[in-house]
Amino acid sequence: MSLYLKTIFFFIILFPSVTFGQKESLIAFGGSANSYRGELSNYGTWSGGVQVGLIFNKKKKLSGSLQFGLGTVSGSDRSFALQTNAGEPTPNTFTKTNFSFVNYAARFTFLRKSSFSAYVSQGIGFMRFNPKDEFGDNLIDQDTTRPPDEEYRNISLILPTSLGAVYLFENGFGINLESCLMNTASDHIDNIAQFGDSKADNLLSTRLTLLIPFNR
Repeated sequence: MSLYLKTIFFFIILFPSVTFGQKESLIAFGGSANSYRGELSNYGTWSGGVQVGLIFNKKKKLSGSLQFGLGTVSGSDRSFALQTNAGEPTPNTFTKTNFSFVNYAARFTFLRKSSFSAYVSQGIGFMRFNPKDEFGDNLIDQDTTRPPDEEYRNISLILPTSLGAVYLFENGFGINLESCLMNTASDHIDNIAQFGDSKADNLLSTRLTLLIPFNR
């Protein structure tokens, strides 16, 4: 059984126990700084994004969260070009990739002191992405940037891993600082796969959100 299938099975079993039970939840809304590692960048540039979410059972050590977000990552490497003959495919040397995602995550709080807590989380979800060139045109439609047999879908499974901290005020509101590796299953975030290495591209997101109390 593959890692992805094992992870899906794990969350199917875990979901009810970390989502339902206590009624105390938090709505999260905020911004993010996003970067990516791939053929055209190694977390070298940062772009903005937004996300909203719902954190269930905030007082338990093991809790759950549901997150939605969108953002942009970009990369450029003018030296990333092949010596090709006229008419042969040539990889793009720039990308600006818009993405959106939804994921569910199990969150384990390993430190809790008064109003402060720290946690790690592991999630599963999906991401849609759209790499564009410097003129704003979709790279997925440009067959001349990839080998003839290289096609891909712009939707990827993600297994986001996060480390974060929460501070709650006396009125129930709070702030949440989190760093997240999206762990995508795609090597086409920048439209380049066969012309590059064999590793999947990855996204790094640093998030700051406002937490609003919500009782179901």
